Amino acid sequence: HHLGAGAAPTETVHALADVNVRVAAGECLGLTGSNAGGKRSLLKICAGVLAPSSGTVERAGRTAAILELGLGFDFELTGRENVMRAAAMMGLSHAQIVERVEAIKDFTEIGEAFDRPMRTYSTGMKMRVAFSVATAWQPEVLFIDEALSVGDAYFQHKSFDRLLRLKDQGCGLIFVSHDENAIKTLSDRVLLLDEGRTIQDGSAEQVYDFYNALIGSESATAV
Repeated sequence: HHLGAGAAPTETVHALADVNVRVAAGECLGLTGSNAGGKRSLLKICAGVLAPSSGTVERAGRTAAILELGLGFDFELTGRENVMRAAAMMGLSHAQIVERVEAIKDFTEIGEAFDRPMRTYSTGMKMRVAFSVATAWQPEVLFIDEALSVGDAYFQHKSFDRLLRLKDQGCGLIFVSHDENAIKTLSDRVLLLDEGRTIQDGSAEQVYDFYNALIGSESATAV
């Protein structure tokens, strides 16, 4: 559906120009590039957080997003209460949420902290909760920001295992990261964005060969 039908945006930022994205079932599209490249704007438009000033977005079925850490969490509420609320916002019934909440708690591995206010959490603990609830049910498409780079290597590895399993089951992923290894592990296809435009679109190997050569030539020019 078209996302421009909601509330008028409070500001217009021309972060993207003529970028077209299509993700198939079981495909992971990686988005990478410089800080001002437009990756996050594109991810937020795809996820429905931002309305595009032109163009359309069509999303099939239920989607879930792990965007800027804690987006949508109320830090006065406990981890459990935030999970219940986030899952309800994803369109799940109370019965479905109750059935899965203990498994979500177990996946986070934060123990009794799950029932303490989120303001007492470290950044890594918030990320564990955000990831655990967003991936507890099979979405049609999952949108992931840099969030996975926060926290310890153990949980990152566990998260990648879950994402690869979701992919195998037909979930589409759109993944923003600066981490070349993360992009290569997950992505079937990578878009390299620069100043809101796609400058490369291809396999992770092909895109990073181009990107690393580009960075090398820019730093050589800067000397």
